[in-house]
Amino acid sequence: MSAWLLGAALALLAEPEAPYAGRELVVMVDEKSFESWSVLEQIARDFEAAHPGLVVRVIDQGGAVGQQDKSRFMLTGDLPLDVTRIDVTEFGAFHAQGALIDIDAHLRALPGFDEANYLDVLDGFRAADGHLFGLPSTFTPYVMYFNRDLLARAGLEPPQPNWTWDDLLAVARATTRDTDGDGRIDQWGISLTQWLQAVVPWIWQAGGDVLDPTLSRSTIGEPAALEALRFLRRLLHEERVASFDATFENQYSQGLFQAGRCAFYGPVGYWETYRFKYLTEFEWDVAPLPRGKHAATAIAMTGYVVPRTSREPALAAAFVAELSGPKYQYTLAEIGNGVPAWKAAATSESFLDPRRAPRSENVFLDVLPEARFLPSLANWRKIEALCQSELQGALLSETYDVAEAARRMQEKTDAFLAGEARRANLPLLPRFALEACFALAVLGALAAWIVRRSREPRRGFASDARGALTLLAPWAVGFLCLFVGPAAVSFALSFCAWSPLESIERVRFAGFENWFRLASDDTFHTSLVATATYAFASVPLGLALALWLAWLLRRESTLAVCVRTIVYLPAILSPVIVAATWRFLLDPDRGFVNHVLGLVGIAGPAWTRSEPWIVPSFVLMSLWSVGAQMLVFLAALQALDPTLEEAARVDGAGPWARFRHVVLPQLSPVLLFNLVLGLVGGFQIFAQAYVLTGGGPGDASRFLVLYLYETGFRHLDMGYASTLAWVLFAILGCFCWVLVKTSKNWVHYAARSRG
Repeated sequence: MSAWLLGAALALLAEPEAPYAGRELVVMVDEKSFESWSVLEQIARDFEAAHPGLVVRVIDQGGAVGQQDKSRFMLTGDLPLDVTRIDVTEFGAFHAQGALIDIDAHLRALPGFDEANYLDVLDGFRAADGHLFGLPSTFTPYVMYFNRDLLARAGLEPPQPNWTWDDLLAVARATTRDTDGDGRIDQWGISLTQWLQAVVPWIWQAGGDVLDPTLSRSTIGEPAALEALRFLRRLLHEERVASFDATFENQYSQGLFQAGRCAFYGPVGYWETYRFKYLTEFEWDVAPLPRGKHAATAIAMTGYVVPRTSREPALAAAFVAELSGPKYQYTLAEIGNGVPAWKAAATSESFLDPRRAPRSENVFLDVLPEARFLPSLANWRKIEALCQSELQGALLSETYDVAEAARRMQEKTDAFLAGEARRANLPLLPRFALEACFALAVLGALAAWIVRRSREPRRGFASDARGALTLLAPWAVGFLCLFVGPAAVSFALSFCAWSPLESIERVRFAGFENWFRLASDDTFHTSLVATATYAFASVPLGLALALWLAWLLRRESTLAVCVRTIVYLPAILSPVIVAATWRFLLDPDRGFVNHVLGLVGIAGPAWTRSEPWIVPSFVLMSLWSVGAQMLVFLAALQALDPTLEEAARVDGAGPWARFRHVVLPQLSPVLLFNLVLGLVGGFQIFAQAYVLTGGGPGDASRFLVLYLYETGFRHLDMGYASTLAWVLFAILGCFCWVLVKTSKNWVHYAARSRG
């Protein structure tokens, strides 16, 4: 036996070590909810088998606030990440800020790699020098969806390949009608998509563009672009053949087209076929966009890239090639979540499957000769955000002037492009400057506490004090290291320019530029007004409703307990669930609230589409979640001294007088507590707007925290985001200080010290 063990040990020692032992790839490109996850896992295992000793760890991309946000968080923290997926509209920002590794040489060194295997879409991830920084996953040209059955009932033929704007207008007129005779249009010619990437094809068809060829100046205010915008506005307002429901925020909800109440829907991409494959009430299909002076459409695409945090760029590039190769591309073709970039997969029956809708699936390939990308080397996400509010106003608001809105879009874009060029030349912050800010803040807070302790008179029970300090030490360390220190770094960043895609060594000193920028930032002004309006409307109404409910339910009974539970439940629901629920309730066309108002003869407002009504919509939503405040008031009411109210009753005081002069003074400490917490919560509203409107229409619901988040992690401007955070902190600090200082005039404590 000992000889056998010795032989086995010698054999193990003689066995050569796996060539990739101890090496790991971290891959984050998909979500477990997609049907392709199992194939992705199998590709990872096959890649491990081909590289003995290598470990490929696949991370679910879901779970963050947005799909692409998770990778940004990992880049910000310099966490290992070797392969991720980004949108083509993000490539310009990622590339300009050094967040991606050039994998061109690695790709061309791979056996069998050939650009000819792909459809003509690789330029979306190609730098100015011709190098590839990524490979495509799936893509889609923007096309028009249409309802075959609805057109047939109107005696109309499906659109032909070379149909025009005039043809669209004629068909939309013929299919827009009041089908139930109630005087309101309930069947529309077109559900018109309104985000910038969907509007740009109309501008291209009119002969215009959004940026000039140098990508340094906006051209959206020029005559050709104005012609396209006026045509879309004509469909919406003058001809009244286009519905307003197809906003960017609503594109994944149940729209009018899915309900069979629109003849056309678009421009939009292939991703809708993944949702529409479950529609059985009518036959739907796709057609090229109607052409203007020119035929043109835009391409949306996602692709696989290697971030700067990759420890294994050569292996990561090889894995990118696997994901863009035939096995995974055929899988994506079969499940139908986009047009595969691998040419053989896109032209195979896996994609062009005659057994599934749409019947004209080949349209997505037929329009490629006239399709093009948005300027991929520009920070398109930021440009889109700058233009979106004015664009929505120009399209949706009856009072907007198109030329004026386009001028403002052009000015905002030009200012941003000039600012980007200027910031690139700012000096780098000295090394370890942020670390020094962190250390100074922690040491300063500690020194201030020690000085204050030394000035306090010595008291007895020193052992008890030491014990208390010992127990508080873990909290104190956390407070210093997780709040005071990061707050100091955030304050320092407010004087800097830095993208979270860059390493911390690339922070540039900008002086007071971010603070001066507040004065000229129209989005900030709108955001501040919307946030303050919401907070000052929702907090008093919420307190009044919570106190009224607590007063009604203060008596103990089975019914009261049941009602309390029902009222409290919304307070413990996720804000995302609350927002999704109210999206249905407040939908202007099919919402429950407007349906109820219609039953009593009242025409409900366009809650989430109308700028004057959007903040009241959120105030109404906030009143649904007053359960927590109600419970606090309820506990306080049940703890009141009943003899005081009884004495007031004996003295002849009526119910209102007793409530005002006896109950309210006793509740004033609780009222202050709820008021402070409500005000802080009101100014920090985020999730509801993120889910329900995304900040729209325009910037009407782009509350301050939402704007702060978008600035930092969507538009990659962490310096300005830090400035916004400190503005919010200052506003809340001032309001809370005023409330506490003035509380001595209206807050009454039962056992206040007289000493």
